[in-house]
Amino acid sequence: MNAVDWTIMLIYMVGLVWMSYRLGQGQKSEKDYYLGGNRIHWLPVSISTMATQLSTNSLLGAPAFVAFSLGGGLLWLQYELAVPLAMIFIMIFLVPFFKKSGVISIYEYLEKRFGVGTRTPSRSSSSSSWPSVRA
Repeated sequence: MNAVDWTIMLIYMVGLVWMSYRLGQGQKSEKDYYLGGNRIHWLPVSISTMATQLSTNSLLGAPAFVAFSLGGGLLWLQYELAVPLAMIFIMIFLVPFFKKSGVISIYEYLEKRFGVGTRTPSRSSSSSSWPSVRA
């Protein structure tokens, strides 16, 4: 990399830190950070969730995985075709529900609904099982 590249990277990094600082000044609590202070309607949140799911990695990586992975083929293709249906279900039913409940995460909802005895094991089992899912 030459000096121009390093200059562009430095400007980008400084701009990113400055923008983060400015945007973060209005945040006073965890709910402000994670939920935008609950000021955003559920539909833009849903569309953002779906856009995250349909990232470039999904659009480029999933077809390659379906075509070239051992045990891929139609089995994985069925899974990939079900994702948009699941996202529509999440957008219509789950996002509005969790927005109204005022929780930050599914684990907080479990704690409110069933107590701390449910939150901790579910969070631990989710964290510990994640590496085996990706393997």
